[in-house]
Amino acid sequence: MPSGSTPPSGSGTGLSPDDCRRLNGHSRATLDGTSRSRLLAGLPDRVSAAMAAATHWQLYGTRGLLVVACGDDARQMGFSVESVRPETSPPHTPYEVLTAHESRTAANCPAAERERLVTRFWVRKDAALQAVGRGLSLAPERIEAGFPADRGTVTVPGPYGIEVPVFVRNFTFSPSYEFAVATPEPLALTPSFAYSVT
Repeated sequence: MPSGSTPPSGSGTGLSPDDCRRLNGHSRATLDGTSRSRLLAGLPDRVSAAMAAATHWQLYGTRGLLVVACGDDARQMGFSVESVRPETSPPHTPYEVLTAHESRTAANCPAAERERLVTRFWVRKDAALQAVGRGLSLAPERIEAGFPADRGTVTVPGPYGIEVPVFVRNFTFSPSYEFAVATPEPLALTPSFAYSVT
């Protein structure tokens, strides 16, 4: 949910852009009761009600966008969200995270789209690593995530030389962000709530 957005209904007071980044990686279990209450009060009614009813939820945020994953299935998923810098800004995502194939693909796309593409590749890798419990313990340039569609399979090197295939899908909430979800097997994922940035 983009901060500063205007949801169709809800009494939430909203979150600041920096609140979203500070909440990244937290779950129902990691926030104390006071912090949970403050968070739920700042969200639209539909979102806070879904979170209050869920036995488990996780938060993923970057500056200005907070993604909430509710339900026990969220424990088996990896998520990553990053903002996309304007084309006049220096690159946000370092090109060192790319494979040779991804670097060539990025180099061959129009300059105005390059930062978005590199960020898209990065969030896919980050989400896939989280889905198999590797975090950033593995160099991202070893993982190929340069498939052209908005969904595909990323193979993550696992322990003892075993490769783990992970299904990764990109969702678009706003042109300002790239967001990816990774699961050990294809799942029918559809965002329940999405609000426009105002």
